Amino acid sequence: MTLKLRPAHAGDTDILTDILHRSKASWGYAPERIEAFRNEYRITHATLASLDMVVAEKNGRPVAFAGGKMREDCLYLEFLFVVPEAMRQGIGSLLLQRMADRARTFGKNRILLESDYFARPFYENRGFTTLSERPGQMSPDGVIPMMEKPLHAEIFPLKSVKLTMDRNAPWAFERRHAGEIETHWTELCRKNPTLWNGRTLKLAGYTLTDGHFTGTCRECSYAAFLTWRDWGAPDLDTYNIFGSAVLRSSDGALLYGVMSENTANAGRIYPPGGNLDPSDIRADGNVDILGAIFRELEEETGLCVDDITTGPLYAIMDGPRISIARVLDVPLASEPLRERILTHSMESEEQELSDIRILRHPQDLVSPNFVPFARDIAKMLLPAAAPA
Repeated sequence: MTLKLRPAHAGDTDILTDILHRSKASWGYAPERIEAFRNEYRITHATLASLDMVVAEKNGRPVAFAGGKMREDCLYLEFLFVVPEAMRQGIGSLLLQRMADRARTFGKNRILLESDYFARPFYENRGFTTLSERPGQMSPDGVIPMMEKPLHAEIFPLKSVKLTMDRNAPWAFERRHAGEIETHWTELCRKNPTLWNGRTLKLAGYTLTDGHFTGTCRECSYAAFLTWRDWGAPDLDTYNIFGSAVLRSSDGALLYGVMSENTANAGRIYPPGGNLDPSDIRADGNVDILGAIFRELEEETGLCVDDITTGPLYAIMDGPRISIARVLDVPLASEPLRERILTHSMESEEQELSDIRILRHPQDLVSPNFVPFARDIAKMLLPAAAPA
């Protein structure tokens, strides 16, 4: 099965309307009620223009969609529908999780929705609670629940990290989609010829107990990873795990990098860090993610172990991303530290960083270019408010 998530586009109105109607009818409402629903509810171009909408395609055919509107402090989810033949395959859960990821990208702290009567258990099983109820003509009990789920930052202090390699099982996504990965990579390279298809490691499962993070990694091509990412991370079993160096200057500021145009994450803002690769695998089969943090730190900033003092270690959960982040204190004030890092980046062959952001307060984190995990750890470490 090929499952992809993509944004909705203008040509989707009829197919999404069909998904909406077929999904609603599958719950067993009386025919006259379904007919009234069909006459009243359609997905129009105005709907697509006003909402953040994601479509799930199975083997190239749209089978589900979710859509909502970003409000001041929340994502208001207006649609989550799956065709009957694709139900109970995890697609609804996947769409709900990716909409939550999208909301966190925009700094929203909760999801609100009005649930269908029959969908209420689905949402309750995924952490939603009922805030209130209003009358509903289609509902068998005459009410429609307003439901809410908070979107908390998931940051866990760590005592240890142990990652091991699974060399016996290739990554199923890469094996299953080899031809499509090659096509996608060709198109990416056409747009950005500086990309290089090396090898990288992805997390295939983990446990986190009493501060001890244990996980299993599999090796794949960078092209396969980017295809998986660009398809909307279409599963809930794989994670992009990576190390992050959270630099803290002597005056208490955090320093994040702005990725340059020649990278696959152009414009995104986050701490120095990067993907794990085979060079991080030790002879005993363990993956040295803490060593990878210092490797990436030196490559991107020119700083080495002797230049910093190591601070606390955290796991930051961010949808399909997991950052293992080490706070690193540097005995330099923020401005000279920024200049030092930028000088190194401009003189390096890769020039991965186009700028360095100095972060002093949560008010400095409003740009949507901040990756959610980077915003979350900064909010925790920075003073709560700027001085008056």
